[in-house]
Amino acid sequence: MRCSFGQRWLIVLSRLKALSPDQNAVAAALCLKCGLCCDGTIFRDVKLVQGDDPIALKSLGLRRLRPGSKTAPALLIPPRLRFLQPCAALHGCRCSIYGSRPAHCRQFECLLFKKVTGRRASPTQALRLIGAARRQAQKVRRLLRGLGDADEGRALGERFRRTTRRVEQARPNARTAELYGQLTLAFHDLNLLLQDEFYRPGALDPGVQPGEAKRAARPGKPFARRQEEA
Repeated sequence: MRCSFGQRWLIVLSRLKALSPDQNAVAAALCLKCGLCCDGTIFRDVKLVQGDDPIALKSLGLRRLRPGSKTAPALLIPPRLRFLQPCAALHGCRCSIYGSRPAHCRQFECLLFKKVTGRRASPTQALRLIGAARRQAQKVRRLLRGLGDADEGRALGERFRRTTRRVEQARPNARTAELYGQLTLAFHDLNLLLQDEFYRPGALDPGVQPGEAKRAARPGKPFARRQEEA
């Protein structure tokens, strides 16, 4: 018998409660139900640093991006190799190259992970937030497809900006304008949820001014702030 969505979450929660009381183990189990830091929802690419082996990583299937390429016109200087997201090594919510993943992937811990390990959030609360964020990301993807962008190989922020440019350059009919309005609000709501519970650029990136991450979207002016880099 196939389980409903709610039943599946209850099964996951029961397994989490059966784990060791070690909060790190609980948080690690939550990561396997999330994947937002790897599927293009939060980040658009991953910078490589000293110690990473780009040739080995490329041989494992990661899509390499060179600074200055047409897909990355505004990368930082000095130039660094990056790997695009969604990550080609992500299968469902599981990393297929976990033991060989880049340094930034090893070091990154989202806000929710830290809350659980710091006992400031329970596994139940974390699961609910993960579920809400994944549903909102799926809503954004569905609206993007409705507006003609079915490129699931690119990060959500990049797809949103590309669709925005296309809609603004054309003369959309009433249906397209309605869908685009829905997309703008959905993308804005997703960003607020991510920045509140998963990744807050203003707290981690000195190049982001305080409050910029939560700038409200205004009607007709979509929340199109650049998607942060890992």
